[in-house]
Amino acid sequence: MSAHAICTPTGRTVLFFREGMFYPIQLMGTKPAAIECADHAALNPGTLRIEDALTGEVLWPEGTKQ
Repeated sequence: MSAHAICTPTGRTVLFFREGMFYPIQLMGTKPAAIECADHAALNPGTLRIEDALTGEVLWPEGTKQ
């Protein structure tokens, strides 16, 4: 397996919502999406919620413990 294959994200594409904006990222897929989203949110203060880009499912709402 090449190094590129190991580092290539394989998880869901999600939308990070912040005050007045949003941006997409693709999760790595190495952890359950809710846990990976909580990890990312902890590193990105000001994140209001994280949604699945295809379904709109809220994976991480601000202020919840997952």
